[in-house]
Amino acid sequence: MKIPVVYPDETRGLVKAEELQELIEQAAIISFLRSDGESVQVGVDSVRGMGGRNYRGPERRGKVYFC
Repeated sequence: MKIPVVYPDETRGLVKAEELQELIEQAAIISFLRSDGESVQVGVDSVRGMGGRNYRGPERRGKVYFC
């Protein structure tokens, strides 16, 4: 799946979903479009891996072990 992004020079492009986290960490993009249509500004809005709302419900993620 390709995700619409905006680069620091304000050009637009499409990137693979697998590349998104690395681009965020490298500050190589300034915004992207979520699958729900919401625009996210990197460094302003919450993105994966940066925490988010404090969830007070039961843990729903399964334990994942990497070999």
